[in-house]
Amino acid sequence: MVTTFMLLLAFTLTEPNGAERDEIVHVFSQHFDTELECSDFIDSWGDRIREDAPEQLEEMFKEGWKVKLNSVSCAENPAEPRWSSSP
Repeated sequence: MVTTFMLLLAFTLTEPNGAERDEIVHVFSQHFDTELECSDFIDSWGDRIREDAPEQLEEMFKEGWKVKLNSVSCAENPAEPRWSSSP
């Protein structure tokens, strides 16, 4: 089985009244054939992602909600089937 990787962004949300939510919102983005390609992408584009991603996600929420980007990383593609050797 071939494993692919995705860019994983982790955000926290703040309500319009200023209360920070406990939940962490994970957003999977771009696909990569290898973890190295994903890491290289973060090395090249990480600063831009950290600047632009919160604003872009914030536009999806009602006015007043704030988004904070906590991390940018690479993760195995969660949409790929997981095969187990045990019955």
